[in-house]
Amino acid sequence: MENEELVNGAPSIASQSFIVDEHSAAGTVIGNVQASDSEDDVLTYTIDASENILINETTGALSIGEGLKLDFESNNALNFTVSVFDGTAISDADITLNIEDINEFDALNEGQKEVVTHFKHLTLFQDPTSPTQTIMRKWDEPMKLYLVGDFPEVTRTMVEEVIANYNMLTASGSFNITLVDTESESTAQLFYGTKQETESVFPNMYEQIKDLTLDGYAISSFVGNSYRSAEIWISSQTAALFTHEMGHALGLGHSNLCDGESASAMCSTISPNNELLDIENEVISFFYNENMPTGLNEQEIEDNLSNLILLED
Repeated sequence: MENEELVNGAPSIASQSFIVDEHSAAGTVIGNVQASDSEDDVLTYTIDASENILINETTGALSIGEGLKLDFESNNALNFTVSVFDGTAISDADITLNIEDINEFDALNEGQKEVVTHFKHLTLFQDPTSPTQTIMRKWDEPMKLYLVGDFPEVTRTMVEEVIANYNMLTASGSFNITLVDTESESTAQLFYGTKQETESVFPNMYEQIKDLTLDGYAISSFVGNSYRSAEIWISSQTAALFTHEMGHALGLGHSNLCDGESASAMCSTISPNNELLDIENEVISFFYNENMPTGLNEQEIEDNLSNLILLED
């Protein structure tokens, strides 16, 4: 009697699903893909995925690869294929990785939470010296700034340097500030002179400030949740003063980081050596990030900003 030739059976693998928290770090183990072989052959696992998900070829363990950003808000599931090989035959199955939503603020470290808190303080005008607002507003189009009147060369240079710094901070989005040559093409105007002289340049502003002791002022007008125009006045050529008033024009209130020599340029009272603090540079960068929409309330700011910080970490 002739010996029957043994026929190898293909390994068995079924569709499976796994769950992982969004923002999970590289190296996080997701779970093990389950497969079997009727002949108990040694199995080798491979993966076909557009995202950087890794699989251990011996055990079938799935893990997060370097650079993979899991964001529930933008994509709550990933789909890929796992193949298993027994030395002769290959079988494959569709795998789904469900991304679990988390409270992003709770996942931040203390320094990151301070950025979120100060962001809300500045963009919602939460300082006692400012009228609090319930939503944040900002420019959703570039600012075109016209210099009204005569600007000494040293003052113009100072203005250009402050603008360059703001443009560096807002570079992650589509917003920037440019100087234009005519009032007709401008969306914002800057006047350098005395308070009394603002009466002829910005008469509406003058009515608001004529009885106040001020060195500068800024008014931004908005449509919906976005600023469309601004009037800015400064009475001295110090960078701290223009930084302060331009910050207001962009949608920032007064800072509460005002103690000691490192007081912020956004404090209600400033001196010539004040400048934007490191935490405020971070705030402005996130404020004008293309993924930070205008019109958010306090809770929406916390949720969106916490998520953005984790994605960029």
